[in-house]
Amino acid sequence: MNLKILLLCSFVCLVSIHGKAVTNSADPSTVYAVTWNVGEENPPKQNSLRELLGQISSSDVNPDIVIVGLQEVTMNLAKAAKNAVVGDKWTEEIDKLLKNNNDYHKVHSESLVGLLLNVYVKIKYKDAITEKKANVVKTGFKGTVGNKGAVILKYKLNNRWYCIVNSHLPAHDDKVEDRIDDYKIINKERGKLCNTASDYMFWLGDLNFRLDEKLDDKTIREKINQRKFDELLKQDQLKVNKETQEIFTNFKEKEITFPPTFKLEKGKGTYSSQRRPAWTDRVLYKSETAKTITPTLYSSIQNYKESDHYPVQAQFFIKQQ
Repeated sequence: MNLKILLLCSFVCLVSIHGKAVTNSADPSTVYAVTWNVGEENPPKQNSLRELLGQISSSDVNPDIVIVGLQEVTMNLAKAAKNAVVGDKWTEEIDKLLKNNNDYHKVHSESLVGLLLNVYVKIKYKDAITEKKANVVKTGFKGTVGNKGAVILKYKLNNRWYCIVNSHLPAHDDKVEDRIDDYKIINKERGKLCNTASDYMFWLGDLNFRLDEKLDDKTIREKINQRKFDELLKQDQLKVNKETQEIFTNFKEKEITFPPTFKLEKGKGTYSSQRRPAWTDRVLYKSETAKTITPTLYSSIQNYKESDHYPVQAQFFIKQQ
């Protein structure tokens, strides 16, 4: 009798261990996010989108979750309305690469005029998504127009909540208060949509924060050439206001080690004389449930020169503890 009990206990333990292994292997562990203000340009013809979408390895090594946030897909309201009905060229090309080989399932696509948010998971996680909901937030012209604002998506995968924001905040050096105000409006709406504590939250976009207005253009360019990014970033509007907890409270951002991503001469990748260079394009993250999010990559992608912005990519290891 004791032997039977012992064998039964051993069997239960083995099933339990096996069950845990299956559960763990079924959980996503890598998240890739990319943001790019595409400046109303079409998807690149000469350049493959593989690097942009984080598809540079074999299918089993490529990220489990891919987040694509674009801005200024179009700034034409009529074209935006048409895109909303028949689809846009960017989503079509991205889908071709991620979905056609049956590698990824699209969780959702959401747009607001020029803003576009597409989120994909590897096909094996398709049936693990049990809930999802999206919203748009207009902040242009006092909330009446969607030329600025955000698209927000929340979804539940393996009982973990994900909340993703792609935003485009007001431009120009002197509009820092407007950027802060728009952030607060968007964050309030994010809280309403993502009303359950988010295990994994990612906020990306053309946030348009500039360097302090006291920094002259010549000094900025000299320090870029000397790769003294740390000295410039001490006067980065996003970092300064984040440190005072005015914006992005409890969000984290991996150390920036790449040059400013704006403003570039289209097709050349050199800085325009029309604006002071700035790190306008950012990816931030946090967990509201003390989950571990470890950034493993944060960089601009300088192979893409079609726009007056460089894309910014980030990758994370997420722990499902």
